[in-house]
Amino acid sequence: MENANANYPFLNSEQATKYFADADIALKQGRHIQDFGTDIRLFSFIDEFYDKGLEDYYKQFFGMNLVSDKSDNGKFYYLDFPDDGKGKFGKENRSKELEDDKVIFAILFLNLYKERFFEQKEFTWQELEQIFKEGEHKELWQNILFSKVKQNYTPREEQEVKDKVRRILSDFEKLGWIVFKNQEEIQFEVLPSIERISKLYGDVIDNLESIEEYLNNEQLS
Repeated sequence: MENANANYPFLNSEQATKYFADADIALKQGRHIQDFGTDIRLFSFIDEFYDKGLEDYYKQFFGMNLVSDKSDNGKFYYLDFPDDGKGKFGKENRSKELEDDKVIFAILFLNLYKERFFEQKEFTWQELEQIFKEGEHKELWQNILFSKVKQNYTPREEQEVKDKVRRILSDFEKLGWIVFKNQEEIQFEVLPSIERISKLYGDVIDNLESIEEYLNNEQLS
């Protein structure tokens, strides 16, 4: 253990006793940790010890990259797999890959985030509804959300769609991409870590036809 502590100095710190376990669990669950909300202390711990053995720890023991990334509005950390493999962190323990339907919403929220460059990144259900029903791609969104395009939807149909979107946002909150301000009414803030979508799905983001083709042929589960 003494040798391990020498190789990974962060293990000797008082902060590691307090925050390493929680940070480790969050990172392995796929969370993007940033200087925001309940993650502030975990972020401070990772930020301080990133170059003091923490980055090397994940490479050595799990074959994974602890990535230090940033957007125009903030810095964040997450675990990523090396280009040549999936590391030593088994599939049963890894967070699930992002499903196709969630990719579409992630791209939507990334675009909304970028559109409000100098503004607060908070959004409401009413704003999403306007996109789904009145936006440029309203027919595509209505097909994927409601399975049909029509002028009016029943209250039950409206509620089912709202519940689906809330579930997707809840998954994104676990990943550290958004934070709810009001979960019931669907009011949320998009966080800087949403920028990772640009790296994960840049080929899709830059190809509008592929997004339209997907929206035209898939439905939310």
